[in-house]
Amino acid sequence: MLLDQQHHQQRQLYPLENLYLWLMKPQFDDIPTNSGLGPVPVIYNHLSFASYSVLTPHDPALKGWISPNDLNCAVSAPNALLGSRPGGGASFSGYPDNNSTHVPSGAYFFIGNATSMLEAGLQPYFTLLSFGLKPMDAPLPGTTIYVKGYSRTRDDNNPFLWQVYFPAGYHLPFAVKIAEYSGEMWSELHGVEILADFGEQALDWEFCIDDLEVMFFAKPQGIDVKLSQDFGQAIDGLLGDSGQIVA
Repeated sequence: MLLDQQHHQQRQLYPLENLYLWLMKPQFDDIPTNSGLGPVPVIYNHLSFASYSVLTPHDPALKGWISPNDLNCAVSAPNALLGSRPGGGASFSGYPDNNSTHVPSGAYFFIGNATSMLEAGLQPYFTLLSFGLKPMDAPLPGTTIYVKGYSRTRDDNNPFLWQVYFPAGYHLPFAVKIAEYSGEMWSELHGVEILADFGEQALDWEFCIDDLEVMFFAKPQGIDVKLSQDFGQAIDGLLGDSGQIVA
């Protein structure tokens, strides 16, 4: 096993087709901010982020702007990502043969550059494992947050879906374990959308995510760029019912 402490990358070798499995848990703490806020790099650990900003909640410049009850939004200090309602219509295209035209209503992250990943020997999709989540502020009557996963194996009108309701009041961040909470493995994703409902359609919303954990797979030798569905099923076989990796 090789471990890159900066990006929390683990590389493990599995017997299937000499497949290398990359586990990435970017904590966003290496991204600089200015007065507590900053943009996410165009591509960060193979992913691009839209309607997200980098937030350093304990930056003195944010005193009075952020509630003391929201200073814990960075699960692993100092940074977290702040997601908000998109400012305008946008679409993201994921797997090269997908041609997705989905227009997200929430903040989303997706494969940053499929071509460069393929050239680097990586498959241009990922499996979502977990992330830290916290709604910001304390809106009434409460908050529902929806997480949608767009996969090359599913129609855009039928994405993976999981939702959680937060009663009124401030909340601690908690770890969203996708396979355990949704009951299925979210694999071969090209994009993930997260949006919130604060009870009023026109009301703006914000949430924080941190400790995002995803899996990427190396493209095995002899496999064509357009990966087969059979291979995707073989990858799923590496995972147990609980979503844990079976060596």
